[in-house]
Amino acid sequence: MRSERSAGDEQGMLPFELEVPEAARPRRAARAAPQDVVPVPLRHRMATDALASRGWPEGTELLVARGRRPRRGDVALVIDGGRRRVGVYGLELGRVALRSDHGSVWLGPSAEVLGVVVQVAAPLPEPPPSGRG
Repeated sequence: MRSERSAGDEQGMLPFELEVPEAARPRRAARAAPQDVVPVPLRHRMATDALASRGWPEGTELLVARGRRPRRGDVALVIDGGRRRVGVYGLELGRVALRSDHGSVWLGPSAEVLGVVVQVAAPLPEPPPSGRG
């Protein structure tokens, strides 16, 4: 069965008009950070032996690069629930987690990653007790 043109459709167009969508506004380009501004690294002293298996006992001082996003396997410093946590960044059961010698902690949506550990300093020895007594 052939379709035939109607008398009102002399130009071969459809009998109804389609709305032409407006052209989308071009997106603004993201501003690049000024190159002369370098984030100051953050120092953190470990209060527990959570990463002793890496050779980082309690009192180890960490230098954290701010603004650097962690990847799997990086040691990251995170604020979660008002507490600073240090651990190996990764996934556990499909959720973002920090692993340490004390176990794993899932990070919630309110967790803020401060940065990635880039340098580690050995803990300072305890000063000898004073002989005054």
